[in-house]
Amino acid sequence: MAGQHRLAALVVAVSLFAVVAGSCGSGAGDDVQATDIEFELLDGGTGTIDAFLDRPVVLNFFASWCTPCVAEMPAFEAAQQERPDVTFVGLAFNDTMTKAREIVADTGVTYATGLDPDSAIGNSLGILGMPTTFFITADGEVVYQHTGGLTSEQITDHLDTHFTS
Repeated sequence: MAGQHRLAALVVAVSLFAVVAGSCGSGAGDDVQATDIEFELLDGGTGTIDAFLDRPVVLNFFASWCTPCVAEMPAFEAAQQERPDVTFVGLAFNDTMTKAREIVADTGVTYATGLDPDSAIGNSLGILGMPTTFFITADGEVVYQHTGGLTSEQITDHLDTHFTS
């Protein structure tokens, strides 16, 4: 009987999560995919995640106010140097252009970085905490999502697991 109650509670929790996550839209319209939402690049111009999908993408949401985010950025930079077959993109979540540029400069990140100041892209993807990293195939499928900081070893493991070189 206790197992049935736990199963029922799990079903209710998952259903509630789906309703809440589904209601957190980007404001960009129901037919717009998260990968199509335009963002400002920190070094000028604009971009979309879709524009980077000529190969697999590691999309990392970071913020200047997030200590684990800042701590993992050099590991993403090292992985980016080792895996030219994968595109790395960082988006400053709910942050300012000035703060985001400072963190990118301080951490030595050279991969593409942009700004998600109103959280439209992060909300569309259902971010629940920071940092959050998505591993996305070249055809746009999210094959893995990780919330929390990643070490160099974890990044390498996920790259090897999800993207063969």
